[in-house]
Amino acid sequence: MRFNILDAVSDLNVKISMAEKLSINEMAKQLVSIGFDCMRCGECCRAGSGDNTVILFPDEIQLVMDTHGMTPDEVCEPSLPRFIDGKGILHCFEWVLNRHSSGDCKFIQHDNTCMLYQQRPWICRTYPFFLAFTNRAAKPDIMVSECRGVGRPMNEGEAIKLAELLKGRLLAEITEEIRLLENLKGFEDWEPIRDYSSQGYQGYIIAVHDSSGMTYITD
Repeated sequence: MRFNILDAVSDLNVKISMAEKLSINEMAKQLVSIGFDCMRCGECCRAGSGDNTVILFPDEIQLVMDTHGMTPDEVCEPSLPRFIDGKGILHCFEWVLNRHSSGDCKFIQHDNTCMLYQQRPWICRTYPFFLAFTNRAAKPDIMVSECRGVGRPMNEGEAIKLAELLKGRLLAEITEEIRLLENLKGFEDWEPIRDYSSQGYQGYIIAVHDSSGMTYITD
């Protein structure tokens, strides 16, 4: 499979331009109409309520490490592999927040408080909302994940803060993807992995790609 990095980066630069034009006030009005108030239930951090994967960017990983004196292995693990190269090396895009074998986030505590609350990643800070480009729309739409807090009253001040976070998150995601792709040069040909869930990592060398470059992991 041949992947055109230049075309992908060009498309992402167009999306950055669209994202920069987003109106905080307009998004805030939408958020108020949807409504949200966190109920501190902790369900979004636990596997029993659905996919709780939290993608981490290099600066987010570094912040947690610096604040809590942790090693990279204590903070994160590779995301699921996206392709395998001709040498049999598995390649992943980005890192994910560590989880227990049960699937629950390692940083959620028994009282549903988060050990990383002040340093929590973009995904956690904006949950259950995110911005996405759908159906070739001229601007991204506000999307809502399933959450018990959705539909509860939200005041304008809270909505503005959340709108700012959503815009910041989208710009950060697009910028990260551009830098990742630029670092991916030399890996334009790959065989995509369609179902990796049952294969495990054992016996493979893993290469994790992000905006800082590529990191090799071996058993």
